[in-house]
Parts: sequence; C-alpha cells; structure tokens
Amino acid sequence: MTAPDPGAPAERPRPLLWLYGLIALTLLSVGQALGYWFFFGMERLVVPYETTSLRCRALYGRPAATPSTSAYDSCMAGQLRTVGYVLLGGALLLVACALLLAVLVPRWDQRRLRRHGRFDLPPADQRFADLCRRNGLTGRRAPRLWVAGPAVRHAFTTALPGRRPTIVVPARLALEPGARFDAVVTHEIGHVLARDVTWVSVVRGLLWLLVPVAVVASVPAFNRIGYSARNATVLLEVSLLAVVMAVLTVALLRLREHQADRYAARGGAETELSMIFGRAAESTVRPERSRIGAALRRLLSRHPDPARRLLALHDERTFEGGFAQALAVGFVAVMAMGTVTTLAMMIKPGLYAWGQAVIVTAVGAAVLTLLLPSLFRRARERAAPPWWRPVTGTAAGMALAAVVSPVVSAPGMVAYPATESRHAAAAVAMLALAGAGVCAVAVGLATLAARGERPTAPRVGLTAAGLVAFAGTWPVAMAAGLVELPDALRSWWAYGLIRNAWPALAVALFLVALVLLRGQSRHGARPDPDRYLPWLVAFAAAVVASIAAILVTAERADLAEQVQAQQQRWWICVTAGLVVLAVTALVAPGPYAWARGVLAATAATVGATAAYHGYARLAGRPAEPDASVFDLGVAPVWLFYGTVLLAPVLVPLAGRSADGPARRWSWVSASASTVAATVLAVLLVVSVGVPGGTALNARQIEVALLAERYAPARRVLTDAQAERVAQAAVLVLPPTWSRLDNSPVGDGIVSPRSLISERDCEPLIRERFLALGAPHLRATGTRTFSSEAGESLRYTDLTITVYSYDRVLAETILGAARDARLTCSAFALGEPPNALDFTVEQADPPGIGEWSWRYDAPMRRAEVTGSNAYAMIAAGNTIIVVHMLALQEPLDEQLLRRVLANALDALLHPL
Repeated sequence: MTAPDPGAPAERPRPLLWLYGLIALTLLSVGQALGYWFFFGMERLVVPYETTSLRCRALYGRPAATPSTSAYDSCMAGQLRTVGYVLLGGALLLVACALLLAVLVPRWDQRRLRRHGRFDLPPADQRFADLCRRNGLTGRRAPRLWVAGPAVRHAFTTALPGRRPTIVVPARLALEPGARFDAVVTHEIGHVLARDVTWVSVVRGLLWLLVPVAVVASVPAFNRIGYSARNATVLLEVSLLAVVMAVLTVALLRLREHQADRYAARGGAETELSMIFGRAAESTVRPERSRIGAALRRLLSRHPDPARRLLALHDERTFEGGFAQALAVGFVAVMAMGTVTTLAMMIKPGLYAWGQAVIVTAVGAAVLTLLLPSLFRRARERAAPPWWRPVTGTAAGMALAAVVSPVVSAPGMVAYPATESRHAAAAVAMLALAGAGVCAVAVGLATLAARGERPTAPRVGLTAAGLVAFAGTWPVAMAAGLVELPDALRSWWAYGLIRNAWPALAVALFLVALVLLRGQSRHGARPDPDRYLPWLVAFAAAVVASIAAILVTAERADLAEQVQAQQQRWWICVTAGLVVLAVTALVAPGPYAWARGVLAATAATVGATAAYHGYARLAGRPAEPDASVFDLGVAPVWLFYGTVLLAPVLVPLAGRSADGPARRWSWVSASASTVAATVLAVLLVVSVGVPGGTALNARQIEVALLAERYAPARRVLTDAQAERVAQAAVLVLPPTWSRLDNSPVGDGIVSPRSLISERDCEPLIRERFLALGAPHLRATGTRTFSSEAGESLRYTDLTITVYSYDRVLAETILGAARDARLTCSAFALGEPPNALDFTVEQADPPGIGEWSWRYDAPMRRAEVTGSNAYAMIAAGNTIIVVHMLALQEPLDEQLLRRVLANALDALLHPL
C-alpha cells in the first residue's frame, strides 16, 4: 500500500468527533453522580431533604417509582429542585475541570521538556520545514519542532489552546540519517492536521482527574454515615462510568494513532513505518511471568500494539460503521437520556413531560446521530461492513445500558426508560427494537445517498436519518411508562400518538428526503426496468384494502362495535402498506428497492385511507366530530413505525442484488402476489378483531363506562316493574306526604277538560311528543303524591310516570319534546277571568341518566303564585317523567333531584 505520488499530501485525517462526544457525555454522567454523592454527604443539604421526605411520606404515602406528578412529588418539589441544581452543578463543574486540562497538560509537557533540554539541529529543522510544506502546513499553521534530550524516548505532539502545536522528537531520532525521521514526523503531522491536539490533552488527563474529584465528592458521605447502600450504589455507578470512559479514551487515542499511521503510509512512509513497528513488536515480547502485567499495559496503553499497527498499515478495514462503534454509541445514548431524565424530573418535572419526553428523546437522537457519518462514509467507499454489525451493535448497546442503568442508579435517580422493575424486560425489548430499526433505516439511507451524484445527497440522507432517530425512539419513553397499564397503552398508541406533531412531522420530512434522494440518485443513471413495479403493487394493495375497509362495518350500534370497526380499518390500511413494502423487497431487489418500497407503501396506505374516508363522507356514515384526524393520520404514522421495526430485515433483503443477480418477477405475478397477501392480511385482521385489543380514547372510555352502568336498563319492563320504579319515590318523600289517585297516563300535565289558550303549546302541555313511542310502548307505571293537608293552599304535588319501550327511543322522544317547547313561550290555562297565566322557560337538565331534559313553567293569578317543573330522564329502554307543582311555596329542587335519582336507582337495581 504505497502512495502513487509520495510527494503529494495524503487525505487529511478526520477528527474522531463521535468519540469526543461520547466521552463528553459520559463525563457529564459522572459529574452528575458525583454531585449526588456530594449532596448526601453534606449535612446542611441532606437534613432538610430527609425531613421533608419524612413529612411528605407521612402525608401522601410512599413515592412513586416512576416519573409522575403525584402529591408526594409536589410536596418534595422544592427539595428535589435543590438536588437537581447540585447534580447539574456537579456535572458542569467536572466539565470545567476537564477543560482546564487543555491548559494544564500542555503546560506540564512544556515544563518537562524544559527540564530535559532542547537541541538546536539545523538539518532536522530544514527537513521538518520541508515536510510541513509538503503537507500543506505553512505560515502560522505550521507546527514547531522541539528536539528533546535523551530522557524523551518517543515522539509526541502537544499544544496550548490557540497556540501553534509543538512536535517533540527525541534527539537520537533527529540525528539519525535516513527516512525514519520523515516517517515519524509525518505521523505527528497527521495528528496536527486532524486539529484535535488540544482536545487530546484533555482526554489524556481525564482518568487522572477523576480520582481526586471522586475522593473530594465522596469523603463527606463516608464521614457522615460510613458504608451504606446509597454510598455503595453511587460508588458502583461512578466506577462503571469510569470504566466506560477509560475504554472510550483508550479507543480514541489508539484510533488516532492508526489514522496518523495510515496518513504517513499514504504519504510514502509505509516501508519505514513497517520496519519501525516490526522492530518494536520484537522488542515487546515479555517472559511468561509478566503476562498479566503485559495484558494490563495493552489494555490501558494509549498506543496500539506494534504488531496491530503493522497489520493496520496493510488492512483498509476500519472501525467505522462496525459493531464496536454502534455498541458504544447505543450505550452512551441511553446513559445520556437517563442523565437528562433525572435532571429534568428534579429541577422541573414539566421539562420531562413537555411533548411527552421530547427533550430527552432529542438528546438520545443527537447521540445516535454520532454514528451516522461513519455509516455514510463507509457506504460511499463501498466498503461498508455487513449490515447486521451496526444494527445489532446499536440494539445491544441500548439494551445493555437499559439493563445496567437501573442497577447502578442511586435512590431518587431515574433511569431511562422509566418503568416498574417487573416490566423492565418489555421496556428493554422496546428500546432495543427501536435502536435496531433506526440504525437499519440509516444503513438504507446511507446506501441510497452513496449513489447520489449531487453534493447535497449526503446532507439530505443525514437529515432524514436524524429525523428517523428522533421519531423512532420518541414513543419508547411513553410506552415504557404505560406498559403496566395495557388499556392506557393501547389508548395512547391509537389516539395519543397522532395528537402530537412530532411523529407526523418526522414522517412527512422523511418521505420528502426519500423523494429527494431518489431523484438525486437517479440523475444521469440508466432507467431501471422495475421502477414502475412498486407503484403497480401499491395500486393493487390500495384497491383491495380500500374495498375491505368499506365493507368493515359494526354489527351493532353500540360504542364497542363502532370503535372496533374503526380501528380494524386502520389496521387494514397499515397491513396493505406493509405488504407492499415486503413484496417490493422480494420482487424487485436493487439499490433503490427499499426507498421505492417505502414510498409505494405510504402511497398504498394513504390511498386506501383516503378512499375509505371519502366513501364514508359520501355515504353519510356516522363519525366522531374529530374523527378525520384519526382516520387520515393514524394509519400512515403506524406504517412509519412498522417500517422502522421491519427495516433490519427488509433493508438487506431489498438490497441483496448487490451480492449477485436476483430473480425478477413479472408484473402479473407481483400483482397477484400482492392481492393474495393483502387479502390474507385483511382476513387475519378481521378474524382477530384488533391486534392487541380495541383501544378507547378518554371520551370513548367515559361513554363506555356510562353504557356499562346503564346496561341493566336495556330491557323491557312489565307493568308491575314499572309501578315499582314509580313507587320508589316514597323512600325519599317526607312522611307527611300522601298518595293521590293516579291520572291517566299520557294525557298531559293538566286535565283533558282544561282549556289551553295557545294551540302551539298543546303538544307540550298534552305530552303529545310521547306519541312517537306509542307503537313500541310495552309497560307504564305512575304514582302521584301530595303534601296537601286540610284546606291549606300551600302544597306540592308530585307525579312520577315510567314508560318502558321495546327499543331505545330516548333521543327521538326527547328531541320531539325540545321542539315542542321551542314553539311555546307562554299560555293561559282556563277561561277568563279565572285563567292561570304560565310562562314556559328552558331549565338546566338534571344531568341524571343517559339523557335528560327539563323545562319550568311559573304561573300567576292575582295573589296566587306557583311553580311547575317538568323533568325527563332516560336510561336504556325506559323514560322516567317527573312533574312537580309547588303552589304558594318554593319548589324543592333537592327533593326533585332525590326523586329522580331514586327512581333511576330502582330501575338499575331492581329488587
């Protein structure tokens, strides 16, 4: 592997930004844990916290195990905010100390170099200047050369922030003739070109920084309470994070060395480097007694083993896009999400709840995007590792962190995803599946972007992958919190998901990015004979799905059947899209098959959804007031998440033609297969009902509970049963009341012989609206009671009438009663001059039963006044009418409500 032109500079090494990011995030987690340790070691801080905790525990019980807004959390809000600020201060303070290392480490290097002395060798200076010019480093960008004394055995590079880097070489190397000096200096120039020499100074001193900081933070806690479960847990967490940071630090330093080696080798120094590494490998052979020590040195050494460095010169395979990188990114992503969750829940719980954990998800998605540039570079170089390595690495890293985090989290700290311990396995599985799907989609986007001929293709692909990382992991936090409440989880998945703008926006932008990538990849390429096949498949699936959705209707008119039919139609539209996605991957594999499949699947789902929704509007099918949002939006969003979950299988399946010729399907066979698969999927959905069970939203749950409560009223009463319901009013009437003879049922609230002045009021006063239910009336019962005593003109009459029908007629009859009242505003009863004047007024319904209605009719004649209240309540097949007349005394509203409630209770709970 020699460079074609040794005099030309090789490609500039890239800084390992993803590793720097992982180290910084791990450092923040360590700082938070040390801040927690410090808080519970300071008596001035912990005593108010414990006192408040005991008081709140006594008032409101044990605290919740998951993030909540319970009364306990509200009671502890002030103290939790103090803890959160201390934790945040610990994280920021540790980062500030780490940044100081960027100055302290180079200063220490300079002091050590001055102590060892410096040699002035003009030939070495001249060769150094020539190498800098050859590699494009001139003027203020050129580093300085320091020829150190004999005590310095190895070359290295150091730099203060904002200053020119200094390349240090041993004197014996500068005095040697030959190309060894050029090879070593070119290697160090590679570090300078990566522009991360200052940040490496921070990384080199991190592990030395953690020890004194951890001691300072932990000493107060151990002095106050000694060994405790809390101290042991925090020690375990800090130790684990320190190990993770050590592994990441060693990986960073070693990968930098490999990059610089390859840079020097491509610049023409491969032969000399091979000789250097070969001699170094022979000299590092240790006797058997030092095997353990050698192993520890290899694990913690900042330089790779010479033998590995020698092999890496001839092996172009790198870490990028591999299992180890994906594992590290996935692990740190979940740890960072746990850190942000804890800080948000303590400082301001609303930050966690806002947008259903949007901030936490954004942090995790940002960490996952650190993996994306590597995937895209490897795809562009046509040297990507097997697809399963980054996919399984991401899933394994996220699952490992989700398993470890609750174990090492101290009391009060919240791990991600927050859930009960007995449901941890389900939460871990959801997180792993989401991570694998997000990474698989990124692999597909990287492959597609690598074929783009325009410079914007990688940026579009990276943006789309970032959107998928955010939208794909966003539901995990909510789903993990609701996994112990299956009904609430189903309700959120069916109705809560689409009410948030994040997934719908991410889906739309993701599809736009796919369209742009397809256009940029197709630019200048030869037309693909299968480019129209996915759209034909999508059309066939959409036709079958739309017909099936139209044919799915509720057998009964109750809420459960209606909701089940609605959600079956959603699932039918989703399965049509998934069938298109799978068939496309099978029948037309190729570099663009997955993107075509996603677009065609979305078209099939949206087309079937729109076709059914349009038919329902034209046919006048009943729908909820806001059902359009769900009917049009739920299926495409569900399809997106189905695409993410199936991506680890479908992305490599669709692109398998890259490894060899694949058998192509004809248009007829593809269409027939699509129709057959869609029909089978529809039959499966219809036979199962709703996969996972029918979900109800908040309003539907309320209606369902009401329907369940009033289920006993959906029966036909006998006359005796209707009489008992009417008679139940006696249980709440004062003992001085007496029963009167019953008036004929259905003749109105006044005597049939009474004269009503306004003909428009007769339907209301004569109760003619009840005639609408006469063909279905099966039983009636009535009772009349009065408080009248002797010849007194102060009394109240009460009449209860019960109507039982063979079907539910409440909406029809109560609607007719409302219409009758609208036509009557006032009337006179009787002949002048003895007529009674009545004013008809709309009154608030009692709010009892499934349906209720009421009107009032105050009356006056000379010095005589009175009040009439006419109330109707309906439950199931029964309507209960109560007419109360109060003469020369106020109408007893409480008694009226008690009579209605008691009659309804007698109907629902018969003896």
